[in-house]
Amino acid sequence: MLQFHIAVCDDEPFAASSISGAAERELARQGAQTDIEVFNGVEPLARRLDDVTFDLVLLDIEMPGVDGITFGRALRESGSKTEIVFVSNSEDRVFESLPLRPLSFVRKSHFTEDMAQAMAAFVRAWKSSRTERVVTLKMAHAMGTFSADEILYVEARGRDKMMHMTNGHVETVLVTLDELAERLAPLGFYRVHKGFLVNFAHVSQLSSKGLTVAGELIPISRSKTAEVKLAYMDFLSKKNAVMM
Repeated sequence: MLQFHIAVCDDEPFAASSISGAAERELARQGAQTDIEVFNGVEPLARRLDDVTFDLVLLDIEMPGVDGITFGRALRESGSKTEIVFVSNSEDRVFESLPLRPLSFVRKSHFTEDMAQAMAAFVRAWKSSRTERVVTLKMAHAMGTFSADEILYVEARGRDKMMHMTNGHVETVLVTLDELAERLAPLGFYRVHKGFLVNFAHVSQLSSKGLTVAGELIPISRSKTAEVKLAYMDFLSKKNAVMM
C-alpha cells in the first residue's frame, strides 16, 4: 500500500483540521495511507523540515508574518522537491504561485471538488516520478544517458546541440534538434523556435518576449507564439494547475 508523509499548514485551526481530514479521505480512496502533521504557521513547519522530509505540503497562502507563497519560494530555492498544493481563498494569487511549480491549487470556495482532483493528481505524479525518465544520446566520444527532468532546454549552435542542465552544466550531443524534439515531446518538451527546445516543466514565465527558464529568456518564433502559448496552457492543465 502507498504511504505518504504530509504536512498541512494553515493559521486557522478549523481550516487546518478540515484540510487534513479531506486529504486523508481522498488519499484513502486512492489506496494510500497517510501520516499527516498539522502546523498553524510556517515557522514551526520550517523547523520541522530540518528533521524530516514530507512528500506533500498543503499550504495556505494568506497567513500572518511569512505567507505561503514566500515560504513556498524558500522551499524551492532550498532545492526541495516536496510537492506543494496551495489551499486558499486567494484565487487572485494563482498566477503568483505558478513559478513555484505547485502541483495544484485548491480553492476553498470549491474545496471538496478541488481537493479530490489535487489528491488524485498527487498520486499520479508520485507514481510517475517512480518511473525513470531518461534519454540516451550520442556524444563526441561516447553515448550519454540523461534524466529528461534535469534538462532545462536545448540550444542549437550550428551543428552542435547544447543541453542546458539543472546543475549548470552544458552537455553537447550529436543529434539533430528535430530528432530531439520528437524523442522528448512525450516528456513535456516543445520546439518553441528553430534553435530552441524547451522543457515546459522548468518554465517560470511566459510573456510576449519569450519563455523564462532558470532565469534565462528563451525566444519564441513569431509565427509560433499562439501555438506555443496553447501548448504551454495544455501542459499546465494536465498538471492540474489552475488558470484564471
